[in-house]
Amino acid sequence: MKAYSYMIIKNNYPELERESVLLENNYKPKAKYAMLNKIVHKDGSENIATIVYSNNLEALHNRAKEFVSWYNYPLKLSKNIQGYITELP
Repeated sequence: MKAYSYMIIKNNYPELERESVLLENNYKPKAKYAMLNKIVHKDGSENIATIVYSNNLEALHNRAKEFVSWYNYPLKLSKNIQGYITELP
């Protein structure tokens, strides 16, 4: 398995303040959205590298689109590592 990173955009919630991350988690309780940068290691294990908070969903989505895979729960869309975009339930 090859290591890679992907993004998850979701609505912000208080428990994210306590989420364990490798680099940075500057929790912003008033931000509407959170974007988690997850790293998949060669052994298949995963860690959260950073969490970014923002009210600008479009800016977060544009940033996530640079990654091989992403999930945007507020927009109900995802892209897998093969590049296919699908609707989330």
